[in-house]
Amino acid sequence: MHFDIIDVESIYRRLLDAPDDDARGAIFDAELVAPFDGLARMMGGGGRATFAQWGMTPEMFGSTMRAQVAGYVDALAEANAWGRAAAALERGWQAFSAYHERISLDKSVFALVLSDMGKAPWARGYAGFGAIPGWMMVSYWQPDAYNLARVEAATAHELHHQLMGASMQQGGVNMMASLADYMLGEGLAESFATELYGDAVAGPWVTDFPEAELARVKAIYREALDLTGFDTLRAYIFGGQIAAAYDLPQVDVPMMSGYALGYKIVRAYKQRTGKSVVDISYIPPREVIAESGFFG
Repeated sequence: MHFDIIDVESIYRRLLDAPDDDARGAIFDAELVAPFDGLARMMGGGGRATFAQWGMTPEMFGSTMRAQVAGYVDALAEANAWGRAAAALERGWQAFSAYHERISLDKSVFALVLSDMGKAPWARGYAGFGAIPGWMMVSYWQPDAYNLARVEAATAHELHHQLMGASMQQGGVNMMASLADYMLGEGLAESFATELYGDAVAGPWVTDFPEAELARVKAIYREALDLTGFDTLRAYIFGGQIAAAYDLPQVDVPMMSGYALGYKIVRAYKQRTGKSVVDISYIPPREVIAESGFFG
């Protein structure tokens, strides 16, 4: 598979240097929006408006935010974030070498971008999307020592989603089938990241889970594994403050509980079987959950 990696740093430098709004808009549309237009259309949108929903606009590079954004670009460049992300894609792809024939995808467009996450403090300044085959993004805002240390892990997490989506017809996890599948899909993606780069770079969605709540939350999820429906699934996966922010059904669980429990299930299964995350990714989720012993 070929990774079409967008040279975002170069684009951002030209956006920062552009003489006016029209010039910035033309660069933004042609070099950032256009490569992801297929993704935007699949998600029910298209064009610059969809990017604005994702926290990205050409105005960021020429308004009162210009100095702030320029500082963020410099921080990413100084950390070699774009180079590290590209290397993580190749390392992650090679980790799946035994399963390449199951992955029906010739090309994936990738970009590490700046996205205004001011209204999502729980993200700790980084996020990503890779669930639709053909496009991946890793997003940053307010780069700092914590999130910059996780560039590779964030990229590997989204790559795992990408490869599972591209191999769904040949054994990959369909995360939208049920809560069990979605939960395991997120657990596998983060486990793939930490298997490659170490437990120290696990994301806050698994490390910030309050362990004192584990028994209560496990009981809730044990009875909900068969649930379906996009908003219902997201309510359980995101939980707490995030579900409320997106007007999802309310479930009395801590934020990101679905991620944390999925991660714990995969770890338990790995300890019992010694299998790699890549191999586990092609085992039916219900089998993994049952054999993990996580729910007793």
